[in-house]
Amino acid sequence: MASQGFRQEMPRSGGYQNVDWAKKIPVRKWSGYSQFGAFIAFTSVAWVAYWYDKKRMKTEELEMRDARIAIIPLLQAERDRLFLIQQRKNRDEENELMKDVPGWKTGTLWGKPVYHNIRDRYITPATEEFFAHSSYWDKYSVTMEKLKH
Repeated sequence: MASQGFRQEMPRSGGYQNVDWAKKIPVRKWSGYSQFGAFIAFTSVAWVAYWYDKKRMKTEELEMRDARIAIIPLLQAERDRLFLIQQRKNRDEENELMKDVPGWKTGTLWGKPVYHNIRDRYITPATEEFFAHSSYWDKYSVTMEKLKH
């Protein structure tokens, strides 16, 4: 390759284009009035969309409130049923534990009924008494359930 000699690069025939030195001012696409009008239009559309969304949210909130009100008796009945099942388990466990004790009567403490009061109304047992024959973690998970929500 060295034998071919040195070849100078030259400009193409006809030369290069002239360099444009003049200042070019860009064409404005939006005037101040058109920008302000676009802002007003966009804001108006956004407020209308917000109003419709707020109306939809209120309707959904009302439906959810009605659903909660409708389901509360069912949930209360289920909770009462589970409560009675647990009390039955407690009574059966007490009978099993105290079967060898002479004169022991289930539901009494030294011969006096535990759940007796003057007006003969039911008294909800204390948490420790209700979960007397359950594990600590069962009691903990039920009593701390409110903290999870």
